[in-house]
Amino acid sequence: MIGRMRGLLRALGWGAVLAAAAGIAAHYSGLVSNLVSRVAAFTPVLIIVGVVGLLLLLAARAWLSAAGAVLVIAVGVTAQAPLYRGADEQVSDSDLTVMQANIYLGQADPDALVSRVRDSGVDVLTIVELTPEAVGALERAGLRQALPFAFLRPRDGGGGAGIYARAPLTDGQLLRGFELSNLRARLLLPNRSPISIYALHPLPPYPEPSWRWDAELRELRSILFADTDPLIIGADANSTYDHRSFRQLLSGPSNSPQLTDAAEHLGSGVVATYPAGRPYPSLLALDRVLTRNGPTPTSFRRIDLPGSDHHGVLASIRLSEG
Repeated sequence: MIGRMRGLLRALGWGAVLAAAAGIAAHYSGLVSNLVSRVAAFTPVLIIVGVVGLLLLLAARAWLSAAGAVLVIAVGVTAQAPLYRGADEQVSDSDLTVMQANIYLGQADPDALVSRVRDSGVDVLTIVELTPEAVGALERAGLRQALPFAFLRPRDGGGGAGIYARAPLTDGQLLRGFELSNLRARLLLPNRSPISIYALHPLPPYPEPSWRWDAELRELRSILFADTDPLIIGADANSTYDHRSFRQLLSGPSNSPQLTDAAEHLGSGVVATYPAGRPYPSLLALDRVLTRNGPTPTSFRRIDLPGSDHHGVLASIRLSEG
């Protein structure tokens, strides 16, 4: 009986460790496929599953197997470590406050969103899944009183987007060649160079063909690294740190300053924003704030968006002098 129990524990343990190994392999893999993208998205969860597997192997007294499990988990922890080694930044009253919100086909509670904007002193709000009806609802809730300047491209369904700001916006443009709306505008602040603000929403890697997702990330990489302005980006990236295509977007071309991901820069770890409003915790860190060419994140946290299937994120951004 004891032998059967140990055999069962050993089998379950190895199954869990192999699941972790699959997640880690997907993290490093450059293969563009729906399956690899799905597995990579859950790598942090699968590493935790691998830790459970290690405990099962220890309980089964499968010492050699446990040693192999420790090696797999060590590789996984190394892959995730950059998310937890961050800079110790100090928030200043002069920092710009940026909020990113996916409002779920326009269904997020407009009053709650506007209240969050006011209470947090938001200076720039990037919104995706912005519908024409949501634009009206947000205006009635008072968003344009808090953030009077806007560049909007609403659409029915999940394809719309918008940028709202406390300071003037100019040169608004809809980025061409993307299935969903991806926007850029320039923020004009007193005594400073213009700042390029982006609201990004590339296609997800599934259920769409993953090559289309990868192609959109590559195109965004080209656009962002051709922009020489200081950059602040709010995005539902439909990607996580464990997607190699997303890490390539951050790193950019050689001999060029890379994009700074607020969560990674500050060591915030996996700030999961999707799904929200479920009986289980959010699992995927899809919503991001990115910067480049001067602006530096000094804080980053998740916020609730009642009525949405995403949490939002809120970041403080220190602007460079001049």
